[in-house]
Amino acid sequence: MGFKFKRFTIEHDACAMKVGTDSIMLGSWVQTKSAQHILDVGSGSGLLAIMLAQKAQHNCLIDGIDIDVGAIAQAKSNAKNCPWALQLTFKNSSLQQFSTTTAYDLIVSNPPYFSINLSANKTHSTKSRINARQTVELNHPTLLKEVTKHLSSSGKFCCVLPFDTAKIFIVDAESVGLYCIQELHVRPNPQSDVTRLLLEFSRKKETKISTKLSIYNHLSSYSEDYIALCKDYYLNF
Repeated sequence: MGFKFKRFTIEHDACAMKVGTDSIMLGSWVQTKSAQHILDVGSGSGLLAIMLAQKAQHNCLIDGIDIDVGAIAQAKSNAKNCPWALQLTFKNSSLQQFSTTTAYDLIVSNPPYFSINLSANKTHSTKSRINARQTVELNHPTLLKEVTKHLSSSGKFCCVLPFDTAKIFIVDAESVGLYCIQELHVRPNPQSDVTRLLLEFSRKKETKISTKLSIYNHLSSYSEDYIALCKDYYLNF
């Protein structure tokens, strides 16, 4: 059963990782502005790429790459059935092997972030799910190094990570010349600790903008801030 948004539907039965809050928040939060070329790393079902196509300029071209053959086939199908099919291209490729002459104005990713769990992997996970969730095929230093190869001089890189992982990631990014210029601290509810950071990086150092968001309010309903962030996408917002 697909996940229905206001202007498109995402089928995800062939994907290791299903439609989730992290990608929906990231796709809602990222600003495409005047981007002409966007790259989605680890595109899965194509959700992020299609979300960005909805708000990008009509002549913006968006590429998605993923190492999972099944996910790429499903992303292509989802793209074909959305209003922005002509702007979207998906390719079965790792970021390390991705060959292009395009310098991207925006690169986005909901990357793997769990450390390798060998004991759990023996019994509980398929290879595609392990790759999607754990830093097996694409560790964070490699991701950042490859991003710098494909990002234009004024381009932005955006991603979502767990709070603890994000702090190390920001330091690693600076070592390759990428600086965090914006971060959104996300907590499940007002009483919870921050669990996710949405991050925006630039090659140019700027004063970092930090904001906060609770997904739910004290009544366990979606918060006004979360509704405002995602209202262009969620069917019931």
